[in-house]
Amino acid sequence: MKKGEIGQFIVARRKSLGVSQGALARICDISVHALCNLERGMGNPTFDLMENVLDALGLEFRLQPKNMEKA
Repeated sequence: MKKGEIGQFIVARRKSLGVSQGALARICDISVHALCNLERGMGNPTFDLMENVLDALGLEFRLQPKNMEKA
């Protein structure tokens, strides 16, 4: 999954919970600008920031092997 896809997933989850960017930023103790960048797939957020945002949204990191099949 690429950064932009992660950002889109975060936006969809935030909206499905009825949480504004401002409210989520306050919950995560980050700026709205930082959250906006994360949602747009911009910048290089730290693992701690990502974990904090995902936790606030009831999400978690999950690693799995890539699908290595050739198209």
